[in-house]
Amino acid sequence: MLDDEEMLQVILPVVRSDYRAAETYRYRTGPKLTTPIIALVGDDDPKVTTDEAQMWRDHTSGPFELEVFRGGHFYLNAHVSTVIDRIRTHLG
Repeated sequence: MLDDEEMLQVILPVVRSDYRAAETYRYRTGPKLTTPIIALVGDDDPKVTTDEAQMWRDHTSGPFELEVFRGGHFYLNAHVSTVIDRIRTHLG
């Protein structure tokens, strides 16, 4: 894919934007949300622990759920159907 110039022109701006957002984001306190939050995390994620994912609870006065899946940072790859079902359930 890296040898495909057309594909690079499509992908690189997205990747650059993601990195720019991650590098420049600064959290500012504000009012809590009133909407439900559902945090999904892998039980062996080296980037986000379950305790860190649990802290999303502090950002809403509405319902909060934490769902822990087996796997690391890319747990989603092994649980696509379940994650899609959870999202669909809460959006519908």
